[in-house]
Amino acid sequence: MAPVSSDAFRNAMSKVCGSVNPITTVGAAGRGGFIATAMCSVADDPPKLLVCINQKSRQSDTFISNACSV
Repeated sequence: MAPVSSDAFRNAMSKVCGSVNPITTVGAAGRGGFIATAMCSVADDPPKLLVCINQKSRQSDTFISNACSV
């Protein structure tokens, strides 16, 4: 994934208007995804989003194995 500047991240976050967010991962554990009904910006340098997934979800192991914090 290409780096994103702080300005570009803030600009993109200012345009978020919906509460349905497709969250995906791809890596050694394969592809995974789920729909999050909430997310928020945590920081812009480096760009970080907060999205929560239930640890009992069928997708949580895929996200953890692909080096996503769950």
